[in-house]
Amino acid sequence: MRVHFVHAILASALFASLSTIPVAQAQQPATELPVAPLPSQILSAKKVFVVSAMGDRDPRIAKYIGGPDGIYNQFYADVNGSGRFELVSAPADADLVLQVTLGLSPVIGYAGFKLSILDPKTNILLWTISEPIDPAILAKNARKNIAESLSRLANDVKGLSLSPSTAALRFAP
Repeated sequence: MRVHFVHAILASALFASLSTIPVAQAQQPATELPVAPLPSQILSAKKVFVVSAMGDRDPRIAKYIGGPDGIYNQFYADVNGSGRFELVSAPADADLVLQVTLGLSPVIGYAGFKLSILDPKTNILLWTISEPIDPAILAKNARKNIAESLSRLANDVKGLSLSPSTAALRFAP
């Protein structure tokens, strides 16, 4: 009986000493990754062209935001209201093209907007930003949630375009 007791004490001591190793390693400060540069076109942009993408014509969403062009109109107004960019009526006059699309996730009840930021000269995708639409049961809440999601998207692109350090702070977890 005494042998079993000694073995139990030794096993407990061994387990306690081994279980502290990962804790000691986890307490070491994590090395920070350097902030990757943003595309220079985003940082220097003054003029933007907002694109009305076909994906925003989903009748399930459009009925809550003022018709088939409601999402485009709301996002256009939000970007204009941010005061960061001058809105132009032709992509050739723009420094960036902002294209908003509605995406439906395979997960039931999840929808969101995706903003694609394009270089109008090369048509190369420079950046994407996504914002979820909070679920709602009542129509008035759905309208509010859609408008808030689009407003967050406009604020995201404004924050992204201010400076690399501001963008790093804005999108930090």
